[in-house]
Amino acid sequence: MNGIMEIRRQVRLSQWSAMVREREESGLSVQAYCRQVGIAAKTYYYRLRRLREAAVEQVRSEATQPELVQFTPPAEYAVGQAQSIVIKTADTTIEIPVNAQPDVVAAAVSFLRQP
Repeated sequence: MNGIMEIRRQVRLSQWSAMVREREESGLSVQAYCRQVGIAAKTYYYRLRRLREAAVEQVRSEATQPELVQFTPPAEYAVGQAQSIVIKTADTTIEIPVNAQPDVVAAAVSFLRQP
């Protein structure tokens, strides 16, 4: 999206956000508010949906994925002693051989990140 279009989009979202806030503060129902300001309820809900989509988009773009870091286990857990690494969550257990390739470990971590 080019700069001017993005600015127009941001201005529109800001105006719509003010409209939703004004409606909430007024205590009026959506129908009554829309009659008062002269817009269709369908328009109000469209704008509300677009605001929610923009909020989700912003959260997704700001979310950072944790990076894999190098880990050297203490001597008592040397590779020769352990056969695998076990990762447990509430509903999943993944067992990875200690000699697994980094891409296998990354795939397992990716799987765990899925909702």
